[in-house]
Amino acid sequence: MLIGEKVKKTEYLKRLLVLMLCIISTMFILVGCSDERIIYPVEVVEKEEAEELIDGEETSDEDSESLTDEVEETEEDEEFELLDVDETEAEEDEEGNAVTNEGEKIVDLVFFMGQSNMSGAGGNAALAPDVLEGQGYEFRAVSDPTKLYGITEPFGKNESFIGGICDLPGAKKGSIVSCFANEYYALTGVPIVGVSASQGASTTEIWLSSGFQNDMDQRFNTSVKWLEDNGYYIRNRYAIWFQGESDAANHVSPDLYNTNMDNIIRPLFIGGLTKVFIVTPGRTLSIKNYFDDIIDEQLTMCKESGYYALGTNILSKVPASNLVDEWHYNQQTLNLIGIETARSAAFYTLNRAERIDYDYEHDEVFIPDGFDYSGEETVEPYDLSDVQKLVDAYWEDYIARNREE
Repeated sequence: MLIGEKVKKTEYLKRLLVLMLCIISTMFILVGCSDERIIYPVEVVEKEEAEELIDGEETSDEDSESLTDEVEETEEDEEFELLDVDETEAEEDEEGNAVTNEGEKIVDLVFFMGQSNMSGAGGNAALAPDVLEGQGYEFRAVSDPTKLYGITEPFGKNESFIGGICDLPGAKKGSIVSCFANEYYALTGVPIVGVSASQGASTTEIWLSSGFQNDMDQRFNTSVKWLEDNGYYIRNRYAIWFQGESDAANHVSPDLYNTNMDNIIRPLFIGGLTKVFIVTPGRTLSIKNYFDDIIDEQLTMCKESGYYALGTNILSKVPASNLVDEWHYNQQTLNLIGIETARSAAFYTLNRAERIDYDYEHDEVFIPDGFDYSGEETVEPYDLSDVQKLVDAYWEDYIARNREE
């Protein structure tokens, strides 16, 4: 009996120890997943107080807070006012960099936002091009917000914040960013500073969570603050949005998707964002029309709203053979997306008008509203049956353009 009691007592102590370890582990997980961010030696910008220009007037803090709830409180889509773009004249320094007349280096700040295809889950870093020094930078707002890095792939591989925008280790394999940076610089002569902000399988509902909103706000403000404090002039602040697959999978209605998007980007526009360029999804490996409702809503947003512009919707015609699995496109396709989206962004930068493009979803010319277009413009679509051939032809043209310069 004494031996039996001793065994029972030992088993009881073991179970108690296991229970205590489980409790301690859970506490560590909860702490790690909180919204508390590691503090780096960079001052984080607080929300600007009463400096949002709406119709040329200053708004109070109370007015600013009311903007956040505006879409939910009114049935009408009352659009918030876009900030005017400061057209600063550019000069060149001795190294050929675009600078202001006060010597500040001119850059365009670009946030790459979305889910797994923006993360480059189907990509291959070895098939992405190099970005020459001075022609594009990465600001690592999470892992090292103390300097600029040259753009390398996989872009943003360490830019995960637990409790916010957080990809699994190894989820990022390539991206659209290197091609975007190259083409944008070739067309504008100004380098981008890219900031990663993407997470696989993220819905617009997740993007509206406090964890994502706080993290995005932090990435935005930290990037702006560091650049302005270190001798850079931010000429434009853009976002490239490549998302929608998970909302389609969750049967989110087009109207709700539009409302969610407005609420996601509203704080960024209040902070000075210039434009959101949308890359529409294409298809799944097995179902061609899986994303059609979301694509149609995104195209409507780009056509009618001043906040969104069409980056590209070539994926509506890219063959399924360019998918590496059910959801993700290969690196050659990501390269092409980067090139086309850069052309849309560069056109807006140079002309302050959104680009007339081809709508591959409906096989017609896409003409955005609100600009001095006749409606009779034409655009020749690409033959997307061979993406590799199309990208190869682009690089031949890219090299020829650089030689001419």
